[in-house]
Amino acid sequence: MLEAFLKRAEDDSAVYIGEVRTAFQRYGTRHFHCHVVLYDGSVRRFPLLLPGCAAGAEADFVVSYIHAMLYNIISSLGAARIDIYIDPSDSGLNALANSLDDVFQVRTPKAGRTGYGKCLNVNERTLAALRCSEGDFGFFIHDISEEPAVAQPKRIFQAGNVYMKLLDVASDKMVMGMDVGGTDVKIVVSVRDELVLFKEFDWFPASFGRAGQLVDPLISLTRLMRAAASLHLAGRCSEIDNTSLERNVDIERMERGISEMEAAAGLDLRDFDAIGLCFPDVVIRNRIIGGETYKTRGMRENKALDYEEQFSKITGLTDRLASYVVAGGAVMNINDGPMAAFTTAMEQAVAGQDVSKGFFAHTLGTELGAGWILPDGSIPEIPLETYNFIVDLGSSRQKGFEPDDIRSINNFNTELAGTLQKYACQSGVFRLAAKMLPDTDPSVWEEAFDKGLFIRHGDKLVVPTEPVDLRKPCLEFFMEKAALSDRSSCAEILRQVGESLGACWMETEYILYPEVKERTLFGRLVKNPVCFHLLCEGADRVVPGLRLLAADESLANTPLMRQLEAHPDYTVAQFAQAVGAVYYGCLPFASRMHGGYVYMEEI
Repeated sequence: MLEAFLKRAEDDSAVYIGEVRTAFQRYGTRHFHCHVVLYDGSVRRFPLLLPGCAAGAEADFVVSYIHAMLYNIISSLGAARIDIYIDPSDSGLNALANSLDDVFQVRTPKAGRTGYGKCLNVNERTLAALRCSEGDFGFFIHDISEEPAVAQPKRIFQAGNVYMKLLDVASDKMVMGMDVGGTDVKIVVSVRDELVLFKEFDWFPASFGRAGQLVDPLISLTRLMRAAASLHLAGRCSEIDNTSLERNVDIERMERGISEMEAAAGLDLRDFDAIGLCFPDVVIRNRIIGGETYKTRGMRENKALDYEEQFSKITGLTDRLASYVVAGGAVMNINDGPMAAFTTAMEQAVAGQDVSKGFFAHTLGTELGAGWILPDGSIPEIPLETYNFIVDLGSSRQKGFEPDDIRSINNFNTELAGTLQKYACQSGVFRLAAKMLPDTDPSVWEEAFDKGLFIRHGDKLVVPTEPVDLRKPCLEFFMEKAALSDRSSCAEILRQVGESLGACWMETEYILYPEVKERTLFGRLVKNPVCFHLLCEGADRVVPGLRLLAADESLANTPLMRQLEAHPDYTVAQFAQAVGAVYYGCLPFASRMHGGYVYMEEI
């Protein structure tokens, strides 16, 4: 068994952690039981089994499996502490267990952590957000003979349908929905149940060296939409500066348009009733608290400034946005993954579909977002950083490239190999193209270079991001090639991206144990029906029968989403989460109007 896994790794093939776990659980004889104490004090038990192994490569592989499992658990569920139960006579397992504090750098300050330790930065910030203090996380080793019984996770029942109530709330309010991504920001404004404004703003936040470069444009975009929406509400649409709303307008021209429209609106300038937004980081109780994503990489690497101080300005984004909301209004912020799940739940509930098992959704964009809505309509207060899941314990040769090289499977932030960040999103497409096309379709490989979509930067192979960001055009190029023939190498690239979605499903199923089994996918990779079908074919290779759903026009059931579907210039695939953010921003009003129904803790 171990020899087969190691051979595939040496051949540079993927060895998915889910298949390793299945094999180990079937044939393993050595107990390594993990009791994870969650943020709410409950305990989840993971009774892992390990095989006997020879010293050297086999032992290293088994250790890498345990490190990856613990890393995935902390990255998704989070933990206040983890208790390990092992046979004390097994010297190998004792050494492994007692090394975990060092491997995960439990006692290292946040700024000094690397690799596996990075997940503890998010974990500590989450503990602080929930407990108002730093947590005392650690690994604690026990004799397996002392292992206590642990109850199974409790079933969560549906407590009511809040979704229908949101339709009434949105019908008489001015609400902005904002979808903050890694390559662009998408915004819509609803005025009395009518989508009246759209805005796309391209940016590259990973290159920003200070918080103001990220926060200030979002505030400017909010002012832009507020001024234009105020003029629309006052019946003065002819005075809206439509040039400022165009996608490619530069920030200086947009700022002039903002000032002119604010001055023109005068007494008609009014604040939003609510703002709903999703942000690509861990968001707990409306506050951005993760701080370890690719989007803030430039700030982390800027040694001239204190990163924690800079990140605190991003954490305070909702406070800044509150200045543009009426008294008694709301600013509601969640991660982009939960927004995708909420959007799915909203649209399906309005269509009369079953919402009793909750929803699980992924956004396939710059990275892989994940969102989970429980059957009672609530959002778990956990990190849910599935893009950091280590799913591949193989692909040895691809570990040899630096993270910025598109051929690398090493995470941009942690430098750990095999995480979904380099598999189930645009980076996965670029990486697989570089791996496969030189041998299987050199003409397409050469065309990508001729178009400047791939360039050599020293020893690295990269997709240019300046002076023009070509990541979107590069992704579109390979999607178009894949759509031409399902027998092409580019089609196989998308199937292999789909395989990683199957691997992701295996991890979320095992670690999170959601009642809902299907996954709804959002993003550019699923907007083409042919490409979506290829993703499904690949996922079926890993998890036969896995049901993936595309967030396309079939998702359009609410009044606002139907308007988006009918729009001549914009699509559901592009703006679905921004529209979902409008309804999400209305949640506190639904709670107040309908007997205090609690969807999430009010801030």
